[in-house]
Amino acid sequence: MLSQMKVFVTGGTGLVGSHVIEKLCHDGHTVRALVRDAEGKKLIEGMGASSVFGSVEDADTWSHAEGTDAIVHSAAIIAKRRHWNTFHSFNIDGAQYAAVTAAKLGIRLVHISSVAVYGRGLGSAARKIDEDTQFAELSPTDFYARSKRQAERAIAAVVRETGLSTVSLRPCVIYGERDRTFLPHVVRILSRGYGPVIGHGANPLAVVYAGNVADAVLAALDHPEVTGPINVTNDGDVTQREFLSAVGSAMGRKVRLVRVPLPAAYAFAAARHTLRRVFAPKKYPGFGASAVRFLSNANPYTSERALRELNWQPTTAPLDAVPRSIDWFMRSR
Repeated sequence: MLSQMKVFVTGGTGLVGSHVIEKLCHDGHTVRALVRDAEGKKLIEGMGASSVFGSVEDADTWSHAEGTDAIVHSAAIIAKRRHWNTFHSFNIDGAQYAAVTAAKLGIRLVHISSVAVYGRGLGSAARKIDEDTQFAELSPTDFYARSKRQAERAIAAVVRETGLSTVSLRPCVIYGERDRTFLPHVVRILSRGYGPVIGHGANPLAVVYAGNVADAVLAALDHPEVTGPINVTNDGDVTQREFLSAVGSAMGRKVRLVRVPLPAAYAFAAARHTLRRVFAPKKYPGFGASAVRFLSNANPYTSERALRELNWQPTTAPLDAVPRSIDWFMRSR
C-alpha cells in the first residue's frame, strides 16, 4: 500500500495525468498539478488537487516541484500538427527538466513514455516485444516517436550522472475518459452507422485503459527500487471487432462492421500521409501506415515486467472501460 505522498503531476488535464490525479487524491495523497490556463485549473482543482501555472518547456516552472516526494511527468504532444521544434521543446526538453529537477530534489520520477519508442514497424512482426527488444529505425517525419525516444535518452543521461530513481512507463494506445486523440476518431467514424474493420478483425488490439495506466503509475511510486523502461500494454485482450462493437453499443448506435482489405487501407493511409507532407512539409503528418498496422495486427507487446516487478494489477477490464469512456465523451461534447 502506497504511503502518503506529495506528488507533482504534469499533464494533469490530459488523459493519463487526470486519471493519475483522481487515483492519488482518492487515496488521500497530496497532489500539486501544473496547468496552463483557467480551464485547466478548474478541472484539476475539481479532482481535489492544487494547481500551479506554468509550462513544462520552461525551466523556471519546475521550481513548483519543490517540497514534493515524487514527480509524475505525463505531459506530451502526441498527434498535433506541429513542427519538430515544438515536439522537441515539449516532449524532450520537458522530460529532461523533469529528470534534472527530480535528481536535484532527490525524489522519484515516473515518466510516461510510449511503445512508439520501439519503432512503428516492429508491430508487424509475429514476436513478443519486451523492454529488451532492439529499437527499429524511425522515420524522420515521425516526430512523436522520435521525441519520445529522445526523451527517454535524455532521462537516461541524467540517471547516469546522478543516480536518479526513475521509470519510463511505455503504454500502447491509450483510451479513456478525457481522451482527445484516439476515441474521438473512432466515434466520428462509427457515427456514420458503419465501422471499417481492417483485415479480419479478430486481432487483439494494442490498447490500454488510462485508468489502468494510472494504476501502473501508483505501483511505480510504491516501488522506488524498480527502474528503467516498463511496458504497460496488457490489461485484457479485446479484438478489433469487439472494440468497435463496444464503442457502437455505448453510443447507442447499431453499427455495421465492414471489412476493408489491407492493401486498400495501406493505400488510403499512404495517400493521406503524402498529401499532408505536400501541403505542410514541416509539420507532423500523423501516423500514416503505422495506424493500419496497429489496427490490423495483434498486440505484440508484453507487460510481464510490470506484472512481475511492480505487481501491476489493472483494475478495469476493457469491456467495462469502453462504455464509461464513451459515456464521458458523449456527455462532454
